[in-house]
Amino acid sequence: MSQPALSLNFFSPEHGLHGSARSGMTLLFEGASSRALPDGPDIEAVGDSWHAELDGAFALDLEPVAPAADLDGVTVHLCIATGEADGKQVRCLATLSETHRAPSWDELDAMRSISALFDDRHAFLAVGRRPRGSLGHSGEQTAAWLLSDGDPVPIQDARISTVYDGEGRQRSAGLELWLPEEDLPLRASGSVVAGSSLQLEAVDIHVAVFRWRMGNLEGAGGYELMTRAVPDEAA
Repeated sequence: MSQPALSLNFFSPEHGLHGSARSGMTLLFEGASSRALPDGPDIEAVGDSWHAELDGAFALDLEPVAPAADLDGVTVHLCIATGEADGKQVRCLATLSETHRAPSWDELDAMRSISALFDDRHAFLAVGRRPRGSLGHSGEQTAAWLLSDGDPVPIQDARISTVYDGEGRQRSAGLELWLPEEDLPLRASGSVVAGSSLQLEAVDIHVAVFRWRMGNLEGAGGYELMTRAVPDEAA
């Protein structure tokens, strides 16, 4: 059985420093600017934790602080990351993701992953897949996970609305989370702080750092959108 693909996202609003890293690609954000690196980090399991390191970029120890989230083939761990990033000492929230089932772009038009991290006891995570030929969000299959006061809370339905710019990049988003036995949804909203776009293997990728608000909680997180690239029509 093959090992799951690992990816890391960390968010340090204190330093205005954020990172998104996986095999073959790392993006570092400082303020509104971004820097792309052609390599991914070495991520090594150390007991129930991990150590992630990329020469010249970061060296972080990742300690899980909540039960893992199982999101339709992706296991996501909410972690505290401590160490060095871009020459600064950081202690911040992060996610370590294990992808057990790679996206099949013969069957998908889009895939999105969202994280809204408020503290080590409050967070929201979601992975959405839009099957080929679906009409907008109505056909999207979304798996979501909510951590409230340190405990995972079941979500009956997670609705994600997004505002895009003219290039299809996510600018702001709203979350509507329907919980069991609740008459009204839990709502959250977010707006972009920084972003970067690239294309890998005929897939367009828009990676954005978001500032999120849910009730009286404020936090940071990521919103990554992957779409199947449509080839240019022959002239």
